[in-house]
Amino acid sequence: MRTLWKVGALISVIGLIGACSDDVENQDDASSSTTTEESGEDLIFAMSSDAVDLSPHGSNDTASTQVRSQIYESLTIMDENMDVQPHLAQSFEQIDEHTWSFELREGVTFHDGEALTAEAVKRSLERVIDPDVASPRAFLFDMIESIEVESDDEVTITTSYPFAPLPAHLAIMAGVSLVRRR
Repeated sequence: MRTLWKVGALISVIGLIGACSDDVENQDDASSSTTTEESGEDLIFAMSSDAVDLSPHGSNDTASTQVRSQIYESLTIMDENMDVQPHLAQSFEQIDEHTWSFELREGVTFHDGEALTAEAVKRSLERVIDPDVASPRAFLFDMIESIEVESDDEVTITTSYPFAPLPAHLAIMAGVSLVRRR
């Protein structure tokens, strides 16, 4: 019995060492396919499940959120200490209990080259809270009463009640995920 245990442990250790090896010559041909850059085709990466929807306002599952975080940007972001920091917003400040002002970063463009504007931020927020869109993430922004474009690079958000965590909610990909309607 003791010998059988030792043999099992030895096999396990050999398996672990082999799995940690960086010998790429023995890998399966499927895993050594051409890169996206070389072939101009698909980007493939492993996930625990498939994304349900790529629309930032279309679903509330983890897999979709992980994929969308590689595509979309948010106004704010959480740093390594979980403090809210400006991201696409250059700065933000609370004007009063109900009002927040966000100044957008200059030089930010969409994939099509069009500049990020306060109007695009407004459209994105209006889309997530639109009852016709029925976003499962709309509850994160139920407190928003109005969104006003002050200039091309400044947007003001007014809430119906005091809501200090608004900048943290805007760090979530469902917030201002900056999608453009065509």
